[in-house]
Amino acid sequence: MQSSDESDSTEVGSRNGQVNTEKASQEEEEMKEGGYGWVIVAAVCLILAHSFGINSMFGVFLAFYLKSNTYPGATPLQFAFIGGLCFSVAFLVPPVSTILHRKAGVQITVIVGGLFISGGYIAASFSKTIWQLILSQGVCYGIGMGICFTGTASLVPQWFKKRRSLANGIATGGTGLGGLTYSLAANAMIQKLGIAWTFRIMAIICFVVITISALFLKEHDKTPKAAVKILEWKFFKMLDFWLFLGWLWLASLGYVVVVFSLSAYAQQVGFSAQQGSLASAMFNLSTGIGRPLIGFACDRFGTIRVTMLGTFFSALITFFIWIFGGKSYGGLMVYALLGMFPSLLWASFVVMAVSIFGLKLTPAAISLSILTLALPYTFAEAIGLSLRKSGVDGFINVQVFAGVMFVAAGICSKSNTLILTIRKGELYRRSDKNT
Repeated sequence: MQSSDESDSTEVGSRNGQVNTEKASQEEEEMKEGGYGWVIVAAVCLILAHSFGINSMFGVFLAFYLKSNTYPGATPLQFAFIGGLCFSVAFLVPPVSTILHRKAGVQITVIVGGLFISGGYIAASFSKTIWQLILSQGVCYGIGMGICFTGTASLVPQWFKKRRSLANGIATGGTGLGGLTYSLAANAMIQKLGIAWTFRIMAIICFVVITISALFLKEHDKTPKAAVKILEWKFFKMLDFWLFLGWLWLASLGYVVVVFSLSAYAQQVGFSAQQGSLASAMFNLSTGIGRPLIGFACDRFGTIRVTMLGTFFSALITFFIWIFGGKSYGGLMVYALLGMFPSLLWASFVVMAVSIFGLKLTPAAISLSILTLALPYTFAEAIGLSLRKSGVDGFINVQVFAGVMFVAAGICSKSNTLILTIRKGELYRRSDKNT
């Protein structure tokens, strides 16, 4: 069953000259639901677990950097910059990786991304200064992460129609499952083996898993690659696209601050490093389990509607559970176990792009959207760290900032819903006049 807001969005996209809905609907009717698509879902899930998933537990590395003197002379702001830089580089890569995808195919593209990820961690294991760590864990890893994401982002929607959001939720849930697994594993390895061997072991695992998973990837869409534009600049003429970007930017600022701050927050209010890494792991567990559930809800009730409500709920739990209950370990764990909501944007991002722009334009829409995300992701955690103060209440400004970002993002989603409703009414009135 296709959700109402998805069909409305497609109609709006057609009226703006962005999507040929008749061709899109004919192609989707020919699509066989699922089938080999579930193999694609599993492969993409593993690839995201070992790219975005591992980077989502950067908070564990950050907590170690802030407590140790492994890189003499480095400032907390420089360490925070690494996590944001990794994301921003990943978001600048899509135009280049789209060309690689067009020339070499999806399998080679993802394997190249895996080489950059592994190479970044190997280089980080030999880093002695902060600038070496920035180039390896920040820039090199970010390039690989961006290549892997761009190569796989549009694959899952090609294989599904009725259960598109559910399938995409399962695939993107790999980010949470990877973060969960390696939040616990990385903290244990750092304590027993040291930071250098932690990087090396994770580099080997990433390369093996990404390479094997890439061999199972296959595209369903038979559109000639040369027919797909790398960037579609006329998206900027659509009000829907600007509201979409507003939601994406603001929700990203809140999400990054939360996911990178939980482990450090736990230690600052008096919990141990192990307890901090466990909180981060539970956040990622919620992300991994919650994204398929959110995908199912999007299929049932509509992607934009569920996204709007989930974003507002993220603000509520940030203001009332993290701020007022976070100083108790039970309260902090409750907030972490609701992490599916602050991370909701990555569960619904691709499906929203498909519903608005159609399958054919989705790769270009994704490339342009995540290209603009480079700026907020570069500075999100640096902003969070600059708002941090000493003492048990030192994170209050960080918490308020995250909550406000979620409120603003929810307003953008609500505005998009209202515009679609108004335009739907206009279409109905025109239809009545013609009958």
